[in-house]
Amino acid sequence: MATKKKGKTTKKSTPKKSHQASSSKAPYILIIMALAAGLLFLLSLQTDSLKHLVPKKNMAGQEKRVGTANTSSKENKQEDIDKTKELEKEKSTKQELSPKKEKEKEKEVATVQVKVYFLYYNEKADKIELRPVVRTVNALTPVKAALEELIKGPTKLEEKKGYVSAIPTTLKVIDVSIVNNIAFINFNSALEEGAAGNIMLNRLDQIIYTATQFDNVDGIHLLINGQRKRFLGPDGISIAGPLKRH
Repeated sequence: MATKKKGKTTKKSTPKKSHQASSSKAPYILIIMALAAGLLFLLSLQTDSLKHLVPKKNMAGQEKRVGTANTSSKENKQEDIDKTKELEKEKSTKQELSPKKEKEKEKEVATVQVKVYFLYYNEKADKIELRPVVRTVNALTPVKAALEELIKGPTKLEEKKGYVSAIPTTLKVIDVSIVNNIAFINFNSALEEGAAGNIMLNRLDQIIYTATQFDNVDGIHLLINGQRKRFLGPDGISIAGPLKRH
């Protein structure tokens, strides 16, 4: 009997211990589960926050890029403006320097000294004479250049010395061509202006002597506005043949 009781007591006591052990573990399990749930919740919150932050960063990056693009475009515009200003300055300086350059080019052009014949009243001989003065002209077109200097007339100093001219200042040399040592000189209509009597003769002498000083010119033909004329001036002075020194 005693053995049965013990056995009974033994059988009954075993389930009680396991129930107690499982019941004692239950609070820990609940705590662990609660902590795990809390961790999951926190992780989900962080994930959401990261999702929200990513586009913001992208937008910020885009804004930065846009700002950089705007800045670069402004810089490019400013560079274009500066370049335009520099080009304008260069143009203005070139325009300012152009007269100087032209003068320098004129100096570089080959020149030659020629004689220009003016009228001089010789009191001792009581007559008008032809006397030359020296001018420096372009060596490429010496005949035309010499005649143009003749049209300019004597300088103030030469006038004080008694030099005068029968050539009108309105006279222009249109062109000069030389064929077989004869210079065909084309003047405008001013050649006949105010040329009555000895004035026309003196005028012709000045032109003839000035043009025929060159080795390749023995005589001249006179043209007015491209037209050959046989007589010149109101007195009808003959100019048909080549005019030469007398």
